[in-house]
Amino acid sequence: MPRQRIHVQIDGLLSVHAVRAAWTALSAVPGVLQAEVSMRGAILETEGPVDRQLLADSLALAGVQLAGMTVEKGHLPLL
Repeated sequence: MPRQRIHVQIDGLLSVHAVRAAWTALSAVPGVLQAEVSMRGAILETEGPVDRQLLADSLALAGVQLAGMTVEKGHLPLL
């Protein structure tokens, strides 16, 4: 299955604790191979498509909200 890079916009990343909680939540989603999270949002590398609602639900459990996401076409893997 082809890898995808997904840019995720997240509302509520106002502290280091929130960033860490979002990283933990996103990293646990099936299909997510790697997650980079900062106060500006997240970049995910996934094995194929990942369900938007599953990402939203995982982030909600971490106390933040999915504001949007964009799938990048044709990329090199994150290092």
